Amino acid sequence: MRSYIKIFSLFLVGVFFNFGYGQNSNVGINTDNPQQKLHVSGVKNVLSTNIGTTGIPLIAPTIRIDGLNSTGNPTVFNGVNTVNPLYVNSSGDTSVKKGNEKFSYSAPQTDAITSTTTLNVTANQVYQVTGDLLTVSFTLTQRSMVFISSTISADVRNSSGGTLNDGNSRSIAALLIFTSAPASSGINVNSAIMSDGFTFANRATGGSINTFKLSPSTEAVLPAGNYTLVLRAAAIGADQTSDNFRVIFGGDTGDKLNVLAKPL
Repeated sequence: MRSYIKIFSLFLVGVFFNFGYGQNSNVGINTDNPQQKLHVSGVKNVLSTNIGTTGIPLIAPTIRIDGLNSTGNPTVFNGVNTVNPLYVNSSGDTSVKKGNEKFSYSAPQTDAITSTTTLNVTANQVYQVTGDLLTVSFTLTQRSMVFISSTISADVRNSSGGTLNDGNSRSIAALLIFTSAPASSGINVNSAIMSDGFTFANRATGGSINTFKLSPSTEAVLPAGNYTLVLRAAAIGADQTSDNFRVIFGGDTGDKLNVLAKPL
């Protein structure tokens, strides 16, 4: 009986010793000198011999968590997004998220507008605005940095569609407007969040038929929720009938409304 008690006591001492050691010491994989609670060491080429005390050769410092793979996260990993960041919340829970969300994207030398919009401007010193030239609706699943980039072409002519040659100044602009957004975003819906415009003149000799490029762009940190963003254009003239003019939007190449987001 005494021998049994001695053996059992030694067993308990060993268990508690190992438990305490594991709680208070660093653990190393591929290193016998771990610098943190878990230290994974490795090199960038295939190892021919084991390093450290684990007996496990590593190609590079890696950790595999099956719950974060493409099988468990099919909407995150696809043919385009093969590598994505790992996020940790305030509770220490980890999850994999897309590195970026591409809600709308027109590549360089492509065009997002297939039909033009003509704005006949009555010169009354008031901006006249088109309808929606481009629209993007998107959903943020978490707080994100949103990048918005747009371009719209503007072909300026006189009210009959010919050359401007009256020597008078006129203004054109493009507007980015959220028509819907969560109240928590602080966005004033149906008001321009960004614009790009300028005033131009022409001369009586030679006149002007010009295609301009307007590119309102911005970025914002936005909360999760549903959003709708539109691109519109506007123009203004003075107060004489002779100042009436016409703008054809979307007739050139490179028109776009790109919306990308990076989760935070």
